Amino acid sequence: MPENQQEVNGTYFIDTHAHLDMIEGKTPEIAIQEAADENVKYIINVGSSIEGSLKSVEFAKTYNNVFASVGVHPHYANKFGKKEEEFLDELIKSNKKIVAVGEAGFDFFQNPVSIKDQERAFVAHIELAIKHGIPIAIHDREAHKETINVLKNYTGLKNFKAVLHCFSGDADFALKCIGMGLYISFTGVITFKNAKLTKEAAKIIPLEKIFIETDAPYLAPQPKRGQENYPSYVKYVAEEIAQIKEISVEEVASVTSKNAEEFFNLK
Repeated sequence: MPENQQEVNGTYFIDTHAHLDMIEGKTPEIAIQEAADENVKYIINVGSSIEGSLKSVEFAKTYNNVFASVGVHPHYANKFGKKEEEFLDELIKSNKKIVAVGEAGFDFFQNPVSIKDQERAFVAHIELAIKHGIPIAIHDREAHKETINVLKNYTGLKNFKAVLHCFSGDADFALKCIGMGLYISFTGVITFKNAKLTKEAAKIIPLEKIFIETDAPYLAPQPKRGQENYPSYVKYVAEEIAQIKEISVEEVASVTSKNAEEFFNLK
């Protein structure tokens, strides 16, 4: 990563959730380099399928500043069984740069997969994360109640660490989540003019419980809305949180990066 003055001063960004394998407008190499040029020190590439998880591991092996998360998205939960679980288990054992399991959870927005299958896969992912002592990245879309009902069975257990990626709830839901020990991760959605509830949640959540992410290539922030999203755009998320909390972007970068490095054990 190119060294610059901000890096020397110890402030940099970490994109804790991206899908480099899904970017179409640029090669992964260019997207990663552009992110480094914008002071993004690390990117966690998140698997949404077995194929995507393998790609995530490949990126982590190829690029020093990329780490991997492996898992199967709730859209494919009906195809996640014992065979896939065992495959991920072996993958985690053999790759030290896999720093999380997921994304996994519930998605009730235009998802034909049954709730039963989604819950079964979600539980399997959580237990896989606990087994290996790494966090789980949770996908929760229009399923706050169901997500909480599953997570309450694991809160307080040794090795249970979780982040609610792409937070879409309100302030009350956010408080419930951090009360259970979860971290909250914000995407470019927080920059949208109509994201009132998300902004209110960010205002009350302690910065020490927050991560920033792009979910690239999806959910490009307001200045780039409607375009493909890239890890280099994570700065816009930090800038919005700084404005909401009336603090400096440098403080947001410093604290959220420290949070991510400790939570995901980034080295």
